[in-house]
This record gives sequence, C-alpha cells and structure tokens, in this order.
Amino acid sequence: MSEHTPTHTHSRRRLLLGAAALPLLATTGCALVPFEALPPLARSPLPGPGPDARMRAPAVGQRWTYALLNQFNSAQLDTVTESVASVGDTVVVARRSASGRDLPEERHGRWGQLLRDAAWDYPLNLDEPVPLWPAAWVPGSRQSLFTRYRMDGGSFRFAIQVQADSMGWERITVKAGSFSALRVERLIRLQHEDFTRLDTVRRDRLWLAPEVGRFVARETSGRYLMSGNGWDSQAESLEDHFRWELTGWA
Repeated sequence: MSEHTPTHTHSRRRLLLGAAALPLLATTGCALVPFEALPPLARSPLPGPGPDARMRAPAVGQRWTYALLNQFNSAQLDTVTESVASVGDTVVVARRSASGRDLPEERHGRWGQLLRDAAWDYPLNLDEPVPLWPAAWVPGSRQSLFTRYRMDGGSFRFAIQVQADSMGWERITVKAGSFSALRVERLIRLQHEDFTRLDTVRRDRLWLAPEVGRFVARETSGRYLMSGNGWDSQAESLEDHFRWELTGWA
C-alpha cells in the first residue's frame, strides 16, 4: 500500500533490502548458524511424451497438498491444501492453510486458463482468462494475453500482461516423489494497486505433471521500481520469493 512519507519509506526499504542480503543467523547453544537459501530442485531433462500429452481433467474432490517454502532462507512457511470445489462454466480451486484458515480461491475458465489468480500479494480478478499453462503441451509453444484485472471489492481495472512459455519436459523430484513434468515459464507485467510502483514484473515457474493434474512444484518471484525524488528515483525492490512443493495428492 502507499505511504504518506515516501522519503522515509524508501529509506526503510533500502535498509530492509540491505538486511535481507546479509546472512540470517540462528542461535544454537553458543554457535551461530547461518540460514541458507533454498537449494535448487532436483531435475533432469526428458524427451517428453509428445503433443498428445493430456493433463488429468479436473473433478470435484481432487486435492493437492504443498509445502510453502521461503526461497531466501529455506524456512517452511505453511502447508497449503488445494482442492477442486466445483466444475462447470468455471473451475473453482479452494485453498486452505494448515492452520485451518481459508485462503483466497483460484478460478479457471477452462482448466489452465485463470480467471482469478490467487498466488500473489492479493488476488487478481481477470477480465479475460490468462494462461497458467499454454494450451499446447509442446516445448516451444507460447500463449500471451493483455487484459485487465480488479482487486476484491474494487471497481478500478488495472492493466496486466501474461506470457506463458512451454520450455521442456523434465524429471523432477519433490517431497511427494519423482514425476515427468513440463516446465512452464510465465512472465507477468502488471499495474500494481500501489501507485508508487512504476513497474512490477513477476516470474512464475511451474512443473506440470499430467498424472497429477496440476503443478508438482512452483517458484514465484518479482521485482518492482519505486518512484522517488532525486538520486533514489526508481529504486528497485524485491517481492517475496516462494516455492510450492507437492507433498501429497488424490
């Protein structure tokens, strides 16, 4: 959200980002143990099943459980269970925290085409469906769309552009096991509700396993430029960097 004192806000942001760049320390007895960034996922290239690959169709009751991890320090932040709540003109995916708290739901037009993206700092209610993954399951395929979105309870429509690229098939190992998955890279540029942001760019990487019917791993990150005066004009800041790893599914 915007602040009433932008100069102080920018100074605090620079201090926080500087602190984030330093190793975080935890006390164990008398020793200081640095927190480490989350290690890369175990994955290797595969030839893939070809253009006839099909994602498992959504059905009410299907569910997936993910460990939500902080990429910066490896901390597990939550366990999130997602389940298909309804299938019709739209597909609704309900989401719940391990604490029992309901999280913002996700909505698709047809499966894989988002009408409501709930993975970010606030849900995006989209005028037109944007790709969570491209319609074609062939490496090299691309789907791109410019549209607008609204916040929950809001009427103002913000601009957003989403590009989804199928990169290639990989064997990936997560907490739930090893899977053959298509790696998809999404590039998102949007107008943020915080008017002090001049540019918000997000990267969303997913590994989609047809047998599971959803992603088995997902990594999200973002950066933005802050407006300002003088030398600190357009200072760059980072959004949270998360990973979801599948721990179970049905």
